Amino acid sequence: MDWIEFTERLSEQLAVLPAGAIVKIAEAGLPTGRQRFAQFAQTDSELLAELVGDEFLEPTAQPDETGHRLITEAGWQEPDADHGPYWWIELPWPVNSAIYRQLAAMVVTGLRDAFRITDLGSLTYTAWNRNEDERDLHLPLLGLARQV
Repeated sequence: MDWIEFTERLSEQLAVLPAGAIVKIAEAGLPTGRQRFAQFAQTDSELLAELVGDEFLEPTAQPDETGHRLITEAGWQEPDADHGPYWWIELPWPVNSAIYRQLAAMVVTGLRDAFRITDLGSLTYTAWNRNEDERDLHLPLLGLARQV
């Protein structure tokens, strides 16, 4: 799978998340402070997407000035008092497929271009539904391994 296919798979998976879904796509096997990630929270009325903020990362894992510019230009909002230390975007729910594709492209820009993740094979996911007693969600459309 390449980044283009991953973008499409992510947009398709986001489009079918149930209310209550929490999803985290992260680098596997890295300690806290090195793990770059994107995460999503689906509610009854919105989809919140976030990228890890600099304060969680060691300096060598942080985006450089160009990376910060790419994140902003992609459409991510800067960390603020309401959203904490994460890059973020909130979308009303539901949205059309073009918006899911745009969000997936924003995630890829963040992970691949700003955070410099080159190997899609290093990404795993974890997901659960907080509306269903934290029951695990399996997201086969992502094409990623589930974090164990």
